[in-house]
Amino acid sequence: MITLEQIRLLESKITRAIELIRVLKEENSTLRKGLESAQKRMKEMEGLVESFKTDQREIESVIVRTLQHLDDLEEASSAKKPEHNGKRQPEAPAAAAPATPPVAPDAAERPAQDSSKKDELDIF
Repeated sequence: MITLEQIRLLESKITRAIELIRVLKEENSTLRKGLESAQKRMKEMEGLVESFKTDQREIESVIVRTLQHLDDLEEASSAKKPEHNGKRQPEAPAAAAPATPPVAPDAAERPAQDSSKKDELDIF
């Protein structure tokens, strides 16, 4: 037979279980809100990353175009012969002159560049 003591023990266990369920539901709700907030922030960050990638591609494109313009300018200036008003500048003695690095070949002398490297930035 069931005693009064057993009924009271059962009641206290049920009360503790109900309280635990309430606490767990609150914690679950809090965690879900935190998850939603984190997911929203993650989406914002993904948008920023994509924006930065787009900006980076544009910056690289502008740098490549600018370098091409500089190459074109250099080629155009090296193709012209300097005018000295009929006077020739005196040359420095070969022994006193420091060794100069070789000049890059003109576009006609350059080997054909690999088309896959066309979009790459080569600054060295």
